[in-house]
Amino acid sequence: MDGKLMTLTGILAEDPSQAFSKDQDERTPLHWACSFQRADMVKLLLNPFQVVNQAVNLSGSTGKPSGNSNNTKRIKIDIDELQDASGWTPLHIAAAVGNLDIVKLLVERDPAPDVNLQTSTGQTCLHYAVSKNHYDVACYLVRNCKASARIKDKKSQYPLHRAAAIGSIKLCQLLVKEAKAALNPKDIYSFTPLHHALAEGHGDVAIYLVKCGADYHVEDKDGNTPLDVAVDSKVQAYFKRQLEQEGYEL
Repeated sequence: MDGKLMTLTGILAEDPSQAFSKDQDERTPLHWACSFQRADMVKLLLNPFQVVNQAVNLSGSTGKPSGNSNNTKRIKIDIDELQDASGWTPLHIAAAVGNLDIVKLLVERDPAPDVNLQTSTGQTCLHYAVSKNHYDVACYLVRNCKASARIKDKKSQYPLHRAAAIGSIKLCQLLVKEAKAALNPKDIYSFTPLHHALAEGHGDVAIYLVKCGADYHVEDKDGNTPLDVAVDSKVQAYFKRQLEQEGYEL
């Protein structure tokens, strides 16, 4: 947390198993390194026994570092097994904070982590990257890691619901065109992505979704169409005007 790289190196040289210690929330040091975006520490924590090997080489053939470091083999860390009390892995955290370099460090591990692994709330790395508007991370997950846009969370929301709610056309384009996201799924509030876009005042996103095939007649549980839940009359007027100019009938 304090960014003390040399201190961390010393701890791992003394006892590399400390890399797997957990706090009261079951988070490991790797979780915290990702949270504070310490890429240099992430590299160390992904290979804690490598620190021991280096210490052995520096000490010479007759010397040995203290502690448990006689076990100098390199082990394979399975990122998916490092889940905290809420089901977050270090990869979920890296995606949420939007650090692409750290995301790549984790994804390129052997064994490779499951980018579609869900937390206790049902959200994937793509959910978090989209919700926080981290376009570069979302692109990498979709294009390089086969992250799915068709996994819903405990609120029955897909990444497209979140992209529409935050008003990002770029993310909507990525999810619809490249990740083949469904356009009209309803969440537990019976809102489609189009409902969310207009409810949050993102008329341009709403028009884009309609052009892609979103149904602007679909109703929520109270019988409201996306137009009915628009945040105000200005957004309603804009949406209606743009639809008419595009040749759509309300």
